[in-house]
Amino acid sequence: MKPKVLIYDVGGCEGCPTSILRELNKLMNIADIHSKHLGEVNIDNNYDIAVITGPLCINVPEKIEIVRKIREKSKILIAYGSCSSVGGITLFSRGGQDPKPEHRTFQPISAVVDVDYSIPGCPPAPTTLVSLINGLKTGKSPLLRIFAAIAKVRKLSGFDLMDEVVLSGLCVGCGACVLSCPTHALQMIEKRSDLIVEKCIRCGTCCSRCPVFTRILIYKEKPQVKLLGGETE
Repeated sequence: MKPKVLIYDVGGCEGCPTSILRELNKLMNIADIHSKHLGEVNIDNNYDIAVITGPLCINVPEKIEIVRKIREKSKILIAYGSCSSVGGITLFSRGGQDPKPEHRTFQPISAVVDVDYSIPGCPPAPTTLVSLINGLKTGKSPLLRIFAAIAKVRKLSGFDLMDEVVLSGLCVGCGACVLSCPTHALQMIEKRSDLIVEKCIRCGTCCSRCPVFTRILIYKEKPQVKLLGGETE
């Protein structure tokens, strides 16, 4: 039986929901998808998996209650995209802008609920979500531990990559971070990554793609892997 999956957006630029649409056919082949793009969405229903996109505005109590209800009604909660998973650039919002000048405090959804898996990216490659859902069904995806570990942190950026990997002398020069950066904020200098500070949007994509950083994070956080059957590793 296909797992029942809710895809729900709490705001933002709509880049993440749009990216998911690119793989909607593949998602519908492996799951029973419920999304506003497919009709009405009822957050009072129970779901096997809920995927939340967009940053959570702490100044909007209604949004907080929606996220809490989705968490309550879902066996597994996935934060999709940098804003939802690690805050991203919206962490630096100062508010004061029309039409909602009071909207000045944004957080990842892990600020108010427990998140099982976080997929950073601005936006992430939608094939990643397909792979993760397949992994939740089979328990055999290497992405499970990585994204379960990322769910334990509140923010990630190129600065974390520099501190934990490059400046610590652990960079292997593979270039995965450079290729993954959506704003070209990373470059290779003498076979090591280097950060162009003013270009970094704090999306954390580089950290999730770095083989060294992900091993460090998994070792630090020792994440529990939750599967659809309710089992953990």
